[in-house]
Amino acid sequence: MEGVNGLVNLVCKTFRPALLDLFRGGENFYYCTFVMTVEGHAPFLSAWSEEALARAVDESGDGPEVAADLKWSYADSPYVDFGSEYTEKLRAPFLARPNLQELGADEWEKEIELRMDAVEQAARQLDEEGAFGAGQRRSRLLVAVEIMPPVPSNVERVARLNDTDSEVFKQWLEEAAEVDG
Repeated sequence: MEGVNGLVNLVCKTFRPALLDLFRGGENFYYCTFVMTVEGHAPFLSAWSEEALARAVDESGDGPEVAADLKWSYADSPYVDFGSEYTEKLRAPFLARPNLQELGADEWEKEIELRMDAVEQAARQLDEEGAFGAGQRRSRLLVAVEIMPPVPSNVERVARLNDTDSEVFKQWLEEAAEVDG
C-alpha cells in the first residue's frame, strides 16, 4: 500500500502532462481544481478559462445569469476530467487503498485526509515547479484541491495553495466557497 509520499509522487507524475496539455492551448485559465469524491476515488482535473466561460455563456443564450452559475462549477466545465488518459493511472493505486466503505468513521476520516493531503502536497509541488504558471499568470489562477460534494475544509486547502490576497481567491471565496456560518 502506497504511503502519503508515494501517493504525492504518483499524483505529480500523473497530473504533470495533463497540466501541460491543458495550458498549451493558450487560454486564460482562472480556475484549476483537483477533485475527489467523498468516496475517496482517484482525483480528476477540471478547469475554467475566461474563453471557455464566454463560449458557455454564448451557447446558453442566458447571459450573465448563467455565467455566475458556471464560473466555479467543476462539473459544468468543458475541461472536466481533462487529461483522463493520464489520470486513469491513478485509479488502481487509489482502489488499492483501504476500502472506505469498510472503515469506521474515525478510520474513514483519517484515510480521506491522507488522500486529500497527498493531492494537496502534489498540487503544491507542481505549483513550485511552475506547472500553473508564474508571476501575473499564476496570480490570476485559483488552484484548488476539493472534495465533492463541497465541504468546509475545501476552503482551508484552497487558502493554503493560493495567495489569499489575490483577486481570484477573494472572488472564489465570495462566490463559491462553502463555509460554515
